[in-house]
Amino acid sequence: MFRSPEQAEFNQFVANHISNPDAPLLIEGATGLGKTRAYLAAVFQTDKRVAICLATNALIEQILNSSDLPWAQELAPDKTVAVFRSRRYFEDDREAYEAQREAAQIADILICTASSVIFDQRLSGSYNGVTNRDVIVFDEADQIPGLAALASDLSIDRKTLRDLNCAASTALEVAGKLLSLPQLDSEIRAKAKIIAEIASEPEVWYKRVGMTEEGGVSVIHRLPGRLLKKISNRPSTIFISATLSINGQFNDFKRAMGIGDSSSLSRIIEPKHHGHLSFSFFTDDPVDSDEWLATVVEQIEASDTPVLVATPSHKLATELGDRISGSTVRQRDETMTDAVGRMGDRDIVIGAGAWAGMDTPVQWATVIIPRVPFTGPNELFDTWTDEDAFRIGDPMTSYFDSKNAATRRLKQVFGRGLRHPDARCAIVICDPRISQLGDVAPVRFREGWFEGRRVEVVQSKAERNPALRRDALRHHGTDCQTCGHQPLILREVEVHHLNPIAEAKGMIATSMDDVAVLCRICHARAHKDGNNVIPLERLREIAKAKSRTEAQQLISF
Repeated sequence: MFRSPEQAEFNQFVANHISNPDAPLLIEGATGLGKTRAYLAAVFQTDKRVAICLATNALIEQILNSSDLPWAQELAPDKTVAVFRSRRYFEDDREAYEAQREAAQIADILICTASSVIFDQRLSGSYNGVTNRDVIVFDEADQIPGLAALASDLSIDRKTLRDLNCAASTALEVAGKLLSLPQLDSEIRAKAKIIAEIASEPEVWYKRVGMTEEGGVSVIHRLPGRLLKKISNRPSTIFISATLSINGQFNDFKRAMGIGDSSSLSRIIEPKHHGHLSFSFFTDDPVDSDEWLATVVEQIEASDTPVLVATPSHKLATELGDRISGSTVRQRDETMTDAVGRMGDRDIVIGAGAWAGMDTPVQWATVIIPRVPFTGPNELFDTWTDEDAFRIGDPMTSYFDSKNAATRRLKQVFGRGLRHPDARCAIVICDPRISQLGDVAPVRFREGWFEGRRVEVVQSKAERNPALRRDALRHHGTDCQTCGHQPLILREVEVHHLNPIAEAKGMIATSMDDVAVLCRICHARAHKDGNNVIPLERLREIAKAKSRTEAQQLISF
């Protein structure tokens, strides 16, 4: 029934929680484990009424077009499944919209977006009935805490307000007038309730509501997952993703969603046989510079295929696609699976947000990350509106939220290269800001840092891995390994390559046995003859002799 013991284990934990919920379940499974099939089996084999909620309509399309859903339906052929989409999906076909609302209320299993959960909660279960379900499963849940659509779906444009003859100067007044209308579309009513809710609460840095210059009402929410707080804390709620955790802990996700206690069954499940990832870093050039773009293009052209290029924006994906003939660029509103289906003979796919969604049916030989998907604190501050009422009080908090989200996205895109236990994939990162995220590489793949790979941009240069220093200091400690000097600050110690990577031909895997921690004086002494490096034992002898000489001088004095 399941392809691996880990997939069966994942299914069992979900099934056990559905049967006996104690608190919200947070369960993470590595990309490629087969989470969708595992939880669908549990959902179809329970007598409880279940809702499966995804972040976007694109993700709904992916699950509908996957082989996992038909497989699960065969386990319980009598189960009925309904898909619910928002009003705008049906344009002017109100009859079709109402028909799907009715089907959503009575189906055994409902598939819908996270936004519809927010609406249904504010309408006491009359929107699509998702909050009346016994169990709510949030798949790809890592996207929910920062999902822009959750906030944008709550805004009301000027045309809608004009059609409803609802003019006002503040968001709270707009909400009050809308809620006083006897006949009001259910989605507009839900939005009005949320606008009134936010406008009535004390201001906090992560959420604001106000009038736009065009005359509409805009909701700005930097932690939109908090809008689901009540549902998120139901004992029967389940959150599933490949990237719920940061450094093995769920604390960041729980904070972003406003979750208190979590289930005793919450855990991270990883396959015992992981495949193999190697990491290369090309971080000399500032992001968005001409040199950086040339390096990215060169790495894509030179890498083993098939190649997946994961970009944070469609703009960058299009720009790279224009420079690389024969590449396939994922289009807006297109799933990664569909983009891969169009992949040409060059076997290069460039996709914005390629870390999101279900796994693609390709074993990638190379995954390239040109730009780390996060923004620095100053940039975050500037992206907010210039109106004083909308100023953030704590931009650094937003920065750390952004960093954590980026770490989760990178973790997920790394998993794109691990579709089976024997998979081998090269991860290439071209953004110097990667060092700000800490140890992004999974622990199980840190046995060797790849360095020394050559890039011809302006001149030949050997790239050094920024994460190697951190791991070396953890492994060897911070005392100089030749003279024993104990530094007062970390800047006084340096990581020394026993065999200079500048002399290496091609790429080399650097392990902890290949480096030493030295003080600046000993490091300079080791390289006093250039790349003719003095061995550690000789450096220790020199340090001891120097120490004896200094001691004798003190005694003589």
